[in-house]
Amino acid sequence: MHRVFLCSGRMLLAAACLASGWLAAEGAAPPRVVIIGFDGADARLVEQAMEEGRLPNLRKLRDEGSYARLTPTNPPQTPVSWSAFATGKNPGKTGIFDFLKRSGDDYLPTLAFTTETRRPFLWGSRNPLYLACIAAASGLIVLFLVMRLFGARAWIAIAGALVAGAALGSCAWAAASELLPAAVPWAVNNRQGATLWQIAAGAGAQTQVIRVPQNFPAEEIPGGRMLSGLGVPDMRGRLLTPSYYTSEPGFQVTDNEFSVEVIALPGRKGEMKSLVYGPLNKPFHDYPIEDARDAAPPAERKQVERDMKRRLEEEGVARRIDVPVVFTVAEDGSSVVIEIQGQRQTLKVGEWSDWNVILFPVNALVDRVAPLKGIVRWKVLETDPEVKIYLSPLNFHPESQPIPFSSPVAFASDLKQKLGFFKTLGWAEDTMTLPSGLVSDEFFLEDMEHTVVDFERMMEAQLSASDDRLYIQVFDFTDRIGHMFWRYMDPSHPFHDPLGKPEHVAAMRSAMMAAYDRMDTIVGRARELAGPEALFMVLSDHGFGSFRRGMNFNSWLVANGYMTLLGEAGETKTLEDLFETRQLFENVDWSRTKAYALGLGGIYVNLAGREAKGSVRPGEEYEQVRQGIIDGLQAAVDPVTGEHPVSRVYRREEMYTGFDPTVIPDLRVGNNLGYRIGWQTALGQVPRDLYEDNLKAWSGDHCSVDPELVKGILFVNRPLTREEIAIVDIMPTILQAMEIPVPADVDGKPFL
Repeated sequence: MHRVFLCSGRMLLAAACLASGWLAAEGAAPPRVVIIGFDGADARLVEQAMEEGRLPNLRKLRDEGSYARLTPTNPPQTPVSWSAFATGKNPGKTGIFDFLKRSGDDYLPTLAFTTETRRPFLWGSRNPLYLACIAAASGLIVLFLVMRLFGARAWIAIAGALVAGAALGSCAWAAASELLPAAVPWAVNNRQGATLWQIAAGAGAQTQVIRVPQNFPAEEIPGGRMLSGLGVPDMRGRLLTPSYYTSEPGFQVTDNEFSVEVIALPGRKGEMKSLVYGPLNKPFHDYPIEDARDAAPPAERKQVERDMKRRLEEEGVARRIDVPVVFTVAEDGSSVVIEIQGQRQTLKVGEWSDWNVILFPVNALVDRVAPLKGIVRWKVLETDPEVKIYLSPLNFHPESQPIPFSSPVAFASDLKQKLGFFKTLGWAEDTMTLPSGLVSDEFFLEDMEHTVVDFERMMEAQLSASDDRLYIQVFDFTDRIGHMFWRYMDPSHPFHDPLGKPEHVAAMRSAMMAAYDRMDTIVGRARELAGPEALFMVLSDHGFGSFRRGMNFNSWLVANGYMTLLGEAGETKTLEDLFETRQLFENVDWSRTKAYALGLGGIYVNLAGREAKGSVRPGEEYEQVRQGIIDGLQAAVDPVTGEHPVSRVYRREEMYTGFDPTVIPDLRVGNNLGYRIGWQTALGQVPRDLYEDNLKAWSGDHCSVDPELVKGILFVNRPLTREEIAIVDIMPTILQAMEIPVPADVDGKPFL
């Protein structure tokens, strides 16, 4: 089934003749190219559905053109594979090789695909001085000329102008010091290499790129348009942070590795006041504290930091910008009125709100010139016996882009004017609240439906109205429902039927397959809009596997003498520990540790001269450590199942070329189907148990699975020249079809 499906002999001959005609036609323009991507669409599931007579549009595309399983990158992760798609280069060259990587000066993980940073606003710390000088000089000149115009003597005009200039300068200094930040947040896309769309646009091809992952901040495309996908954070700077309001006294999420924000309500009936937890006030709170601390002598830094925090608190500068909200529960509990910033909505139990626009007040100047606005949706989950209300992650308003997620910046606003509000968050569907046990499967499906509809409408509007020579749009719902519902496809999954309701399992399995039917419908409509002459391609970045059992690589390293702990492993970690408290790897004795696992499958040797407390000598000892880990992990057997959790352990030089040896993991573990790296290992923890059942709704995965086991899909309305095709081959193939020279440093090879 995994071999290439080519058209019949007669159709293939006709296609070849047609292709020859295109090539021979004098002055014929290269075809328009339309690429529709589906994150995580699995090859085995697609092939099974086609065999069952489903997916008519994909079957037609296969029969009229070609189909092949598409090999993802190693590891088969979304930002990694889509970076290879964009550049035609392997992850060693793109620099995108995981969601997480080791930071340069310690053992703590940091995001691999983007780097959070800041940049000066205007003249930075000199803003008060320069603006005071500008105001003083302007006031002096204007007042001098006005006084002379009305006949004042020169010395009087000069004196008056000096006084007025000094006053204006003082006011400008005070206003700039209070109202203007010295720096503002920024982000850097760590992906390296020229992209398909940059090269195409540079060659004069009008280009549009919609929600392709790993495109944040949005790139400038000459004459083109871009809306960023995965990579755009919520307004709190995280992947996504939903909020859960509850009146249940002392309520805590027992398993909150996903960091859902739980907010206590003060009662069950009547009016209840609460807050929407807003973005961090970094320019006016965090940055002044960091600057004061860094400028102080090392011995005084902690005290200086405490003093600055106290001073900001006294001045009323909060670290987080929260907004009041009032909930009023009806006497009969049938509805809740939600009031926020003059907006009032009455929601019945189980009902979703419209989009609310929320202004997060910074100060009088910022709020007027560049307001920080977000959009959110509410859902009343229940009111009896306890009140439970859901708030979506804070999406940036399309008009509020402190860091651009569309190019040109006005593009997102134009889409909003044309289509209404849509999610701007990169990880658009909420996959955090369901695994935390706070909502039902139906809740996830409702959220996914609302999300997909908006992006379908976006495709309809943009693909039908444009004359782009290159149009690319990626849908991610196939990946998100795969993560949540794969357990319903796998009767051996330990969380297959947690409710003890076979009818619910059957309904959710149908919902999973309905998502693939939805993909097929999108493909059919996109092909209509693309037109018969277009080069039309459908692909996914990786496939999926069941995540039944987790394997904790750090626990294995401890058990086999490669890592040494000081005492117990420590408490369970969450995403908040990863992104904010940074309290990870606390109990590791680095002087006696030879290797550590970090991220979603990477293993780093504790190499002397590279790591801060490296214990392994380069050369022979380094290779002995690597070989020992490879042999041990590949031979490991899960005592409960009798299976090998690891398919293969890869050396980095087996996977990549052109990589930075100070950044790329020394080894990468590829799990077998049914296994994935354990949750706590990914967060820098060392659980007591080496293996553990996965009892979460997040039941399907691919991130640490051997890429040979989770292949994606490739459909093209043209014949293919070979069977083995990798995602890195897409970029040079498209450039060749558009008659644009392919850069010499590209790793992929054309296949049409």
